[in-house]
Amino acid sequence: MPAHALAPIVEEQICQLVRERTGIRLLDHQMDTLRRTVADGIARFGHTHEEEYLAALRLASPSSPEFEHLIAGITVGESYFFRDQAQMEWLREQWLPRLIARRRADNDLHLRIWSAGCSDGQELYSLAMLLADLLPDLERWNLHLLGTDLNAAALARALRGRYSEWSLRATPENARHRHFRWERDHTWSVSETLRARARFSYLNLREDSFPSMLSETAALDLVLCRNVFIYFDPAIVAGVLRKFHACLAPGGCLLLGASDLIDSATLDGFSLHGLGNAFYLERLEPAQASAPEPPPARPAATPRSAPPPPATPRAAPGEAATPLADYGEIIALLGREAWNETLAAVAARQDRGEGGALLWQFRAKALANLGRAREALEACDMSLASDSGDKHSHFLRALILLELHRLPAAEEALRRTLFLDRRFVEAHYQLGLLQMRRGARASGFKSMKNALAIAEQARPDRRLHDAAGRDHERMAAILRHELRIYEPETGGRR
Repeated sequence: MPAHALAPIVEEQICQLVRERTGIRLLDHQMDTLRRTVADGIARFGHTHEEEYLAALRLASPSSPEFEHLIAGITVGESYFFRDQAQMEWLREQWLPRLIARRRADNDLHLRIWSAGCSDGQELYSLAMLLADLLPDLERWNLHLLGTDLNAAALARALRGRYSEWSLRATPENARHRHFRWERDHTWSVSETLRARARFSYLNLREDSFPSMLSETAALDLVLCRNVFIYFDPAIVAGVLRKFHACLAPGGCLLLGASDLIDSATLDGFSLHGLGNAFYLERLEPAQASAPEPPPARPAATPRSAPPPPATPRAAPGEAATPLADYGEIIALLGREAWNETLAAVAARQDRGEGGALLWQFRAKALANLGRAREALEACDMSLASDSGDKHSHFLRALILLELHRLPAAEEALRRTLFLDRRFVEAHYQLGLLQMRRGARASGFKSMKNALAIAEQARPDRRLHDAAGRDHERMAAILRHELRIYEPETGGRR
């Protein structure tokens, strides 16, 4: 069917709007798709002509139905399981077995993987199948498998986990029988075991801040972002690469697509390795000149029952508490995501005899973002032993427990956070996600609706304490996307 023609100026301005909001640079071969999507949008939303549609788009938020319809139309990408066979074989035969062996040797059974630009989820589920085949003791492992995209409709399909025969055209026969079920509607559904392991969420690579514990994008072993950069300008690619570098643990790997051509000048901190007709990037170890590793947390054992640090951190009645301004240096380091430098600064102050719940909280946050979750939990517990009423420490403890896959304890920590502050947006959001993950979809949807209502009532430009780089306006937009993703799963219950 021929695409509806657009006035050149309207077409150019729609392309510019998409680029400004998402970073996507529409290519010549996508223009017919854009024109068809615009024509459908004009009819669907009752606009009389394309200029009126463009005006509505300009006024609409990124989470509005009009803009989401446009993005869903232009980002439809045909994908299938076990795509890019050379990379999948390398992961299955070489990289994953080496990483698994190292983790077994260290008795540290965790893996953290992110599929950025996951579309309908085939890539992330393919990795889940590889891991299920490589890990006979799968249930002992803490697997963090995250898929993100800016197409809410695609994420809803990923969450549902049903695919056509065409999506399985490269899937080995044994994988079909082990990991899929044939449905009456002539689709293949991913096994409940694998669906329970995967988590899908909205994330805009251009606009959103990462790494972040809130979006679960810190201390990753593997990031896949294949055939996404071809739609971005070089400056945006360079910025996203810097953020991916910060997301990876030392030695972590970034896999790009064969068509993702990048400037070698943007690869600072990575080593480039060939892989047949593709390549991968490995994060280099930190330079020797970086801040020295601080001493381990004190005390290391049973921190919940241990006495508080020497200095009393919580002010007695009538006594002035230590002002936040006294921690300006450490807060600035946290803001720059300089986690090792934060640990060194905290350790230096504790070595001088300073105590206080905040120092332990700062230490816990830095350790958690470095992927040292167990040490982070100990530090967080020390903070709460000093000040059991700090809502931010309770919330941080919940995020760390989520990293450790201790879901009932994480839910309890989130409820304690909300007991201390019923309007804690991030806690409502995380509680909703956790409830859905545990099968309580209606309750989870309600918690996320609560988060959205609070975010919409707050001052839009007010920053969120526990969500780096986000204000209430951005959080509200993300929540609207998340609600659209999960709404099909709840049957539209509100």
